[in-house]
Amino acid sequence: MNGDWVMIMKESPIEITATIDFALTIDLTEEYPLSAFAELLTDQRIESTLLETAIEILNENLVEAYCGEKHAEGNGTKRYQRSTSKTRTAVTTAGDHEFSLGYVKDTAAADDENTHFRPIEQVVDFNGKKRYQQDIAARTVDLATTLSYRDAAAHADDLERTPSKDTIRDRVINCGRKLTEFVSSRIAGQEADTVIPDGTNCYSQDEDREYHDVQVTLAEDTETASRSVLDVSVNSSWSEIAADLDAAEAITDDTQVVSDAENSLVEAFETETRDHQLDLSHVPRTLEYKLWDDGALSLENRREISTEVSGELFHLKNSVEKHRPEEEYSAIRSRIAKTKERIEKTAWQLEQLSSPKAASYLHRGLDSMVTFAEYATDGFEVPWTSNPVERAMGEVAKRCKRDWMQWSEEGLDTLLQLTLTKYADPDYYREFFDDYLQRSTHETLRCDVSVTASGGEF
Repeated sequence: MNGDWVMIMKESPIEITATIDFALTIDLTEEYPLSAFAELLTDQRIESTLLETAIEILNENLVEAYCGEKHAEGNGTKRYQRSTSKTRTAVTTAGDHEFSLGYVKDTAAADDENTHFRPIEQVVDFNGKKRYQQDIAARTVDLATTLSYRDAAAHADDLERTPSKDTIRDRVINCGRKLTEFVSSRIAGQEADTVIPDGTNCYSQDEDREYHDVQVTLAEDTETASRSVLDVSVNSSWSEIAADLDAAEAITDDTQVVSDAENSLVEAFETETRDHQLDLSHVPRTLEYKLWDDGALSLENRREISTEVSGELFHLKNSVEKHRPEEEYSAIRSRIAKTKERIEKTAWQLEQLSSPKAASYLHRGLDSMVTFAEYATDGFEVPWTSNPVERAMGEVAKRCKRDWMQWSEEGLDTLLQLTLTKYADPDYYREFFDDYLQRSTHETLRCDVSVTASGGEF
């Protein structure tokens, strides 16, 4: 049959022409909103009717190419014979369809070959036996990144029939897996200079755990002020994530790590050639907690100390922003020295005031607090805040952290990949769905529409 199909394809392209009779009746004593005409035309299912007609005509053309014109003399001696017609249902963004498609019988088919086939299926992919086609999957998966599965089904109200929440969940898992592979293939060898990781948790529906641990790692490009997703993981360790990114050469040997002070995270990414920048906005909050935990100072004194330390760090930040563009590096070095001296003095005072945890926090974290400034003296820009990943975590919270939401590990993993790629890498997200929907085929599809108005009569 393949040889015969090649011969038939030499006759391509096929042009399909359909004629539509359109009659509109109105009462001139009424005044109609324009929206009424729009809804009326939508209700006529014109797009759906056109699609059904085009596919049925195309199938008939292909059947004729195999079997000859209907009732033509000599058809009965040909290898390919017309057979029965059956209905194939499908749902697309154009509507709910029923296609009446004719079969062809191959009278010379081998024992291991199908004797009956639809020629149209050699040209048109009906998404296997699935009722909902790829465009519906893409539309509802996109909705599911911001809405619950149930709401995604409810909000696809421009479709005559919408998938169930279970069908949408299955499509999310399928697309999420494929998107993970798609993104992974593009981050390999990226060699990001700055990474911003963070973690959170979501309720679990699995019996072996109450929460799922979510880990997100972004790459930051300070020159273009842009960021992208390097990794989205569920229930992985930071050491595994860092090792995988290393192996894929997604990060460099001297990548700078910007994050909070979570020990496992810092230890996973930090090496002899990598430095850690502690998010400055976290310092006063953590310091106040340590002071409270030490239990030696009043609330007023605790706030006064945290405000003083925060003021020193943000004075340094402002100094870097002022002097680095002008390459006034000596001014930055001077400010670094003053900042470290004053915070070390505060740490010593806290030791005398019976606040050892707060003092230790300042001693241990001081170098990480000024990493961005140290790099600025060499003309490099390192972010002083992990806000980008925290905003990404806000997207996670909006979609996945409601009190009533519980997740399987696989479902959460794939939905997060979709949600965060859509948020941080919209170009990758669009490119993925262009590939998923095979939009490149649009280049060989052409459609010309002309309308001839016949006027009307009163």
